[in-house]
Amino acid sequence: MIVLTDEQLDGWRRDGWLHLPAVLTDDEVDRLTAWVDEVAGWSATGGPGLHHREMTDAGPVLARSEDLVPHHVGLREFITAGRMVELAGALFDEPAVLYKEKVNYKQPGGAGFAPHQDATAYRFVDHHVSCMVPLDPATSASGCLDVAPGYAGGLMPTDDGGRIEASHAATLDWRPVETRPGDLLWFDSHTPHRSGTNTTDRPRRALYLTYNAARHGDLRATYYSDKADTFAAVGDHVDGERVRLSISDDFLGRPVT
Repeated sequence: MIVLTDEQLDGWRRDGWLHLPAVLTDDEVDRLTAWVDEVAGWSATGGPGLHHREMTDAGPVLARSEDLVPHHVGLREFITAGRMVELAGALFDEPAVLYKEKVNYKQPGGAGFAPHQDATAYRFVDHHVSCMVPLDPATSASGCLDVAPGYAGGLMPTDDGGRIEASHAATLDWRPVETRPGDLLWFDSHTPHRSGTNTTDRPRRALYLTYNAARHGDLRATYYSDKADTFAAVGDHVDGERVRLSISDDFLGRPVT
């Protein structure tokens, strides 16, 4: 069990994000990477989970897989038991439960995300915490997360797609957070963040795990049912120009034609 220090908790409350270096061992990272490779294989064989693709200059590639824990014992144990849910609870200062889980692959040439706050896309409860679990080095060149202060002010002005308004995003103090496999990067659902295109020749894979306070209930099935209904109503692309990965229009990837 990991016990967060008072300094770490103070930083979390001040900034809305917390970078924990070298939490996972090399063996744990290797296991997670193998499991994510299995998940990626599902997308090619019609296996379980939800899978989304984008078009790059090199052709169509897998952009995201989600809805994983019902179908993979190893990932389910890592995500819903032990230190991950305990750390989420420490950041809430109360017990936590999984809200949703996904893999972002960010293949070479894979697109980034416009400035946004996750709270605009996560319905049914207004506060969540998420953890990025990098499986490859996340650098500025490969499209690491940029974060900015201001989460304590709640929701920022948004455009019609749920992104932070460009004029407001331009005033924020953006800071890249480069991470390595084994690190954990936690961030609040009101923390402004964005990422760039992967300009390297290697993927920048990462698990993203989102939790809510347990007192609000287990909302995971509700979230995925609502997402399926939303996608059925509006489609999986935006104006033929961008892939729709979430309820908000924050992903900048091109649809596969």
